[in-house]
Amino acid sequence: MALLTALDDTLPEEAQGPGRRMILLSTPSQSDALRACFERNLYPGIATKEELAQGIDIPEPRVQIWFQNERSCQLRQHRRQSRPWPGRRDPQKGRRKRTAITGSQTALLLRAFEKDRFPGIAAREELARETGLPESRIQIWFQNRRARHRGQSGRAPTQASIRCNAAPIG
Repeated sequence: MALLTALDDTLPEEAQGPGRRMILLSTPSQSDALRACFERNLYPGIATKEELAQGIDIPEPRVQIWFQNERSCQLRQHRRQSRPWPGRRDPQKGRRKRTAITGSQTALLLRAFEKDRFPGIAAREELARETGLPESRIQIWFQNRRARHRGQSGRAPTQASIRCNAAPIG
């Protein structure tokens, strides 16, 4: 049997240390038998794993772990080859460039915001035509402006609230 414990001097230093599991070092014939079984069935039953373990002189729990690790490696390799990781953009495309909004565009958008904080698609398309910005950027501008407006409303007290909260004179 080719099991080494963490106390063996033959292990690399990173594999030694307290709490480390035993590392399975298999012979070429054991590896071939494991791979052959894996190619036939990625999820062998307990009886198959026990039979394989006895045949190649490796404890069954180690065979189970080998199959788990091999399935994990296969899955990672498949994901790397077939599609990019979720949430990642195409490296050639990169991020979208930030849209620069001029003063005149901002003035138009602010006037529209004072009239209607939640413009519909028709109003946004009209603003897009007037400003030369994409409608999607207009929509984002309004979302950001509403958020900024909410954030600022709680900070600075208005003149009316100052008068209402003032102590009576006299």
